[in-house]
Amino acid sequence: MARSTVVDEVTDRIAFQIASGRLEAGESLPSIRRLAAEHGINPSTVQLVLGRLRTAGFVEARHGVGVVVRDIQLYGGIETWRYLFRFSRRLPDLTVATVRDILETLRLFYDASLTKIAADPAAYDATPARRALGRLELLTGDGTVPAADVHKGVLQILRSSRAAVGGGVTLGVLNSLGAMLSEIPEVLDALYADPAEHVWWWGQVLESWETGDLERGRQTLALLDDWHVQALQRLRARLTADPS
Repeated sequence: MARSTVVDEVTDRIAFQIASGRLEAGESLPSIRRLAAEHGINPSTVQLVLGRLRTAGFVEARHGVGVVVRDIQLYGGIETWRYLFRFSRRLPDLTVATVRDILETLRLFYDASLTKIAADPAAYDATPARRALGRLELLTGDGTVPAADVHKGVLQILRSSRAAVGGGVTLGVLNSLGAMLSEIPEVLDALYADPAEHVWWWGQVLESWETGDLERGRQTLALLDDWHVQALQRLRARLTADPS
């Protein structure tokens, strides 16, 4: 087995122990020698594994204590949650909860953008977002488009919309969240079960923006609540389905 493969395997093994609660937040990992013996690797490989775990936010080094498990719920970052998606089928509850959090975060961005537009609709140009929607309409026209392609199209509308009202750090966060969602086929299949639904929804949002009918926009955003519930139900069903 190649060294990089050993590092990947052991890193995944320990990360899963943390994600599943077998190793609890605040708990110290065994010594490097003990980890080497436990996983059948040499101490230098253990150092590489610990480096991967630190980079992904699962552990941290504490002076006088050693390597300690972090509370990934409180302190996990984008890289932590992207890594957790590797365990989507083994930890479906965690995956569904993570996707729920991402969808709720996206909803906050939608609400913030609508509030900003409502203050002065004429100050923000919806044309780039309308063009992105046009491309999505063409893409989904025959009804056989892969969910991954729909996801890219929706992200482009969202990027264009957010950039119109001021992108900055928010746009970077949206890009990161979009990339996270794209890494699990089951997530994309659950979110984009009906591509035409997304085309219709964005059409309503953009029309309310272009006409200045922000009340209609708020009503359209409210539809997300039920849609998210349904998408998460589909996701759970896909993650817990028998792969055979």
